[in-house]
Amino acid sequence: MEYPKIETLFKRDENFKVIPTELRNPCVSLIKTWQFTEKIDGTNIRLIWKDKKLSIGGSADFAQLSTSLVTYLYDSVNLNKLEELFPGTDAIIYGEGCGAGIQKNGGYYNKAKHFVVFDVLVNNYWLDWNNVCDVANKLALQTVPFLGEMSLQKGVKLVKTGFNSILAQQNTGTLCLAEGLVGRTREPLYDKFFKRLIIKLKTQDFRK
Repeated sequence: MEYPKIETLFKRDENFKVIPTELRNPCVSLIKTWQFTEKIDGTNIRLIWKDKKLSIGGSADFAQLSTSLVTYLYDSVNLNKLEELFPGTDAIIYGEGCGAGIQKNGGYYNKAKHFVVFDVLVNNYWLDWNNVCDVANKLALQTVPFLGEMSLQKGVKLVKTGFNSILAQQNTGTLCLAEGLVGRTREPLYDKFFKRLIIKLKTQDFRK
């Protein structure tokens, strides 16, 4: 399963600028607090565990991935641990491929190819953030940095103000502006169209 597109919190005008007074999905206003993680500028990766075999995919089935990144991923994932975690169960671990050579500023996140987990799907059920972290930890994989639970208003203010990338500071000591935030509900929730309530806020949308 390809990862569902995460919509920007706000609508955009004819010039593609966000309209901070108009929510794209009014349902999000009903949620009091959101769990926010750092948005990473990389390439979407899927670790697909099916029939006790691992395959690696990009954001879409036809996406082309660099050979060095695929090699790194196969070398990094412990198949025995996957079997222990998901015995007789299919799962997809979603993450961001980042590091040197991936996107313009990939080297800020890591000097080599790297992978950070941001979501896990097990038998068509999205795990909550604590269980996503548990899966990543048991596979010795890093997760995207967690910035805490806060209201939409506080999340928007944080991105408007701008904050340094925690992932870059952790891995390379580099001080650089974060790409933004991704917000999810504490437990997976859906709107009336059965779309998962998950949002993103991009720093560049609030830069003059």
